[in-house]
Amino acid sequence: MSFSSLAVFHGVTRLYRHCLFLGLVVSAGLVSFMAQAEYDLWPGAQYSADIPTHQQVLGYEVGERISNHGDMLRFFEALERAAPDRIRLFEYGRSWEGRKLIYAAIGNPELLKNLDGFAGDMQSLSDPRITDKTQAKQLQDALPSSVWLQYGVHGNEISTTDAAMMTAYHLLAAPNEPTNKKILDNNIVFIDPLQNPDGRTRFTQRYYASVGISHSPDRLSAEHNEPWPRGRTNHYLFDMNRDWLALTQPETQGKVKALNKFRPLVVIDLHEMGGDSSYFFAPSAQPFNPHIHPKQIENITLVGRNNGKHFDKFGFDYFTREVYDAFYPGYGDSWPTFYGAAASTYEVGSSRGEVFLKDNGEVLTFKDTVHKHFVASISTAEAVADNRAKLLKDFYQYQVDAIKSGKSDKKERTFILPTGKDRATTHKLATLMAQHGVEVQKATESFKACGETYQAGTYIIDTAQPRGRFVKTTFT
Repeated sequence: MSFSSLAVFHGVTRLYRHCLFLGLVVSAGLVSFMAQAEYDLWPGAQYSADIPTHQQVLGYEVGERISNHGDMLRFFEALERAAPDRIRLFEYGRSWEGRKLIYAAIGNPELLKNLDGFAGDMQSLSDPRITDKTQAKQLQDALPSSVWLQYGVHGNEISTTDAAMMTAYHLLAAPNEPTNKKILDNNIVFIDPLQNPDGRTRFTQRYYASVGISHSPDRLSAEHNEPWPRGRTNHYLFDMNRDWLALTQPETQGKVKALNKFRPLVVIDLHEMGGDSSYFFAPSAQPFNPHIHPKQIENITLVGRNNGKHFDKFGFDYFTREVYDAFYPGYGDSWPTFYGAAASTYEVGSSRGEVFLKDNGEVLTFKDTVHKHFVASISTAEAVADNRAKLLKDFYQYQVDAIKSGKSDKKERTFILPTGKDRATTHKLATLMAQHGVEVQKATESFKACGETYQAGTYIIDTAQPRGRFVKTTFT
């Protein structure tokens, strides 16, 4: 090689290195741009590269594929590794098929440092017999607000879990986005992303085994017609949204234990309905359960109005006060009201697959449904943060009024559970009520009441207690 040729070679090498450097810069910018393009569900949000995206963890974008239980776990575990001071994961049980049940707590590092202390303070606020008004006011001034968002109790209501994943990502990756900042400054967001992993696994395996080269929007196609037993129920084909009173399933037992520990102020259960419908949120259809406090209805209506504000901005159709009731106390959106929370169900029209042709000719996509549940989740958390002081004050007052109501009710003040002929069944009922958080006493000696004699070991439930309204709505 001649000297002149060598000079040309070195020149080409320098040019290559320069282009390589520019290429790396452009690639880094492209990755950032792609992350922004992937998450177009909340316009204006700027996401940090420190938090892994759906694409990086799972290989697909949010709403592009229906995530299974394993995908969900991997994504939440990746979020916790990336931001361990702002998200903590807890296992609350295992499904019948051995799948892990988790919830996440998300908040600023100061709030997450002492979650057990927060739980203890909420339990103190739950009992006016040990926490007087002055102490309660001190707790109300110091405590953050809290919201519990639970998704996917019916395994074939598919958008819920992916919306939970997007909600967690959005809160962690865009902490300075104005709505997020408001939420995270003084609020703890609990997320239960998948309440029924066995049913969801049944759905996702069957669905992806049924699709062809492309997804069909036809509601009569194989992919849109689940064979029995479908994905709605758990392993033992139990509808777990009917198990909140009986507590027969491990999935429900674990949730109730966690809710009794933290007592979040607002609880939302996210579902799906028929694909030709739009979106439902609070307030619920009347009549309300008579043992729900008027302040609880008022507070969940505040949340509904905030949802309406955001849905109007996004151009989403919605309805309220129709179909979905708050009467039966054994739903996931009604049971929490009886420890003092404001609670509701949310329902989105389902694509029941990746695409669905509606009766009006519109094509509904899976990403559309994820988007709506995600917006409702963030909107709900914002409403809770905005109304922190009111929610905490009303939560304490609920307990005060529950005790007062029990004392004033002469006819149904006390329930006596004799252990005579069917000791085992009576013991099971008493134990069940204790699992719900009800105070159950046991007589140490025989006694007389209303002209009857009861032996030692008889169980007694006084409704003049914080869970008195739950006792009344269950026993009467």
